[in-house]
Amino acid sequence: MAKVSLGDHMREQRTDGDLNPEEVGPWITISRQFGCYGFQLGLLLQEILNEDAEPGQTWKIYQKEILERLATETDMAAEILDRERRSRPRLITDFFRSLSKDKTPSPQEIRNRIATIIRGLAIEGYAIIVGQGGAAAVAGLPRGFSVRLEAPEAWRVKQVAFRESLTETEATRRVQEMEEEREYLRKIYEKKFRNAPAFHLTYDNSIFTPAQMAQQVVYAMRLKNFL
Repeated sequence: MAKVSLGDHMREQRTDGDLNPEEVGPWITISRQFGCYGFQLGLLLQEILNEDAEPGQTWKIYQKEILERLATETDMAAEILDRERRSRPRLITDFFRSLSKDKTPSPQEIRNRIATIIRGLAIEGYAIIVGQGGAAAVAGLPRGFSVRLEAPEAWRVKQVAFRESLTETEATRRVQEMEEEREYLRKIYEKKFRNAPAFHLTYDNSIFTPAQMAQQVVYAMRLKNFL
């Protein structure tokens, strides 16, 4: 497949049409501060929800899979797409990009397409989406929860130092750098896809374990008749 530049994939906008709320979802998005256990929560939710899942209603977890799908569409490496979607505006680079015949998708185009993919997965249902601006992408959709994990920086530094075998100083620097990058992206997503409040459920990961949070999220889904 040729690299997509101005093709339909990268230009596609969110066109939900006349959605029947009963035909949407269920879905869960998980946003987290760096150092929190977002993917572990997703895996536990997948395990619990699939224990009683009916045929054709198997829950799937999506994180890197979203970028891999976009990589297939654009014939670009997922690592490059991930780097580009995180990048800040660069006037000179963007200027020459606009003149090039071989147009690499801009960060905005990449983020827009990722949002469209995520929204489609949520509408299709039985999707657990970790990161990737998921909470903003599903803004306004019924029958699902956007979950946010936060924790004090000192706690997150300890988790990162242990998981990545870093010194406390190295872990502190990594946490701060990653959080600055994620905050930049979160502001972009929330500005484009406004939804207040941004999250339905917010947890302090230093207080609740992934197992405890998973049980509470499933309970909340059942309370709202999403399951």
